[in-house]
Amino acid sequence: MLDPLRLFAQKYGLWILGVIHFFGVWVIAFANLDFFAGFTPLNLFLSAALILLAASADDFPKLGYFFLISFSIGYLVEVLGTQTGFPFGEYWYLHNLGLKAFEVPIIIGVNWFVLAYSTALWTKRWFKFPLLQMVFAAALMVALDFFIEPLSATLGFWAWEGNVIPWENYLAWFVVAFFIQFFFVKLNLQHDTKLARWYLPLIASFFIMLNLFL
Repeated sequence: MLDPLRLFAQKYGLWILGVIHFFGVWVIAFANLDFFAGFTPLNLFLSAALILLAASADDFPKLGYFFLISFSIGYLVEVLGTQTGFPFGEYWYLHNLGLKAFEVPIIIGVNWFVLAYSTALWTKRWFKFPLLQMVFAAALMVALDFFIEPLSATLGFWAWEGNVIPWENYLAWFVVAFFIQFFFVKLNLQHDTKLARWYLPLIASFFIMLNLFL
């Protein structure tokens, strides 16, 4: 039943996401920023759906477990962060990431999944040893966050107390990402998904261009 959807996602998914993100850069930068940034939850949901659909049939059950694990860890630590200021620092979510529970947009858990999976696929290609895979995948997620954070308030995503991004935010990103990558290694997914792997440079290019234009 899923085979036609899997073939569609594998063949056209990257093109679909590429067009959406390229279009998104221009309309956010040069048209109505707040209106189009408000489509971010839909964009993240579509990205995750295509990435899951494009996975091999053999890996799909394990990938489902990884989705639940990364979603849960990412979301719960964000709830902790917004309620207590630990471990990221004092911040709060704004209006453009959609429906919230416990003051955290639900789509944030999806974001942790797509970034963790994409970075894991790259480092699995680069390194043989699991520890190196985990370290460098977490580092890639932190590197991406450097391009996201300066735009977070402008895009209506989240805001920091005093408009200052604390250093512990990046340290916490690394620790949480490393913990999630541990589960990726333990699940031992065998197949590389081109769509999921190339999502990382796609989303990185998106935020790099927005940093240049905004």
